[in-house]
Amino acid sequence: MPGHRLALLLFAAVLALWLGGMAFLMRQSALPPTASGTMLAVFEPGTPEDAIFASLTRANARVVRPTGLGFIWVVSDEEAGLAGRLVEEGAIGAYRDLPISPTIAGCFAFADAKVASLMP
Repeated sequence: MPGHRLALLLFAAVLALWLGGMAFLMRQSALPPTASGTMLAVFEPGTPEDAIFASLTRANARVVRPTGLGFIWVVSDEEAGLAGRLVEEGAIGAYRDLPISPTIAGCFAFADAKVASLMP
């Protein structure tokens, strides 16, 4: 095992650097409390859907759809301050909605969409 210490140390250093960078980027990309519009509401992983839905309701957010990850929901509201209300109600943060709809289905989702677009 002595020969692998350098590799393990390098792996640990890269992992720590990546995690630190991701934490910094996520903190910087969060929306300000005054933001409104369509956004991603991110909750603690493992939070029950009922609790998330109750938090979204208390924040006066209009639910657009849940995502493939149960703790991230797409919500909307044109009244200023939605991001701040979401954080007050238990969200980890609010982020701008993705410009695409990610589907965890790989090539099959793309192929189905192509076939559907060819159908009359």
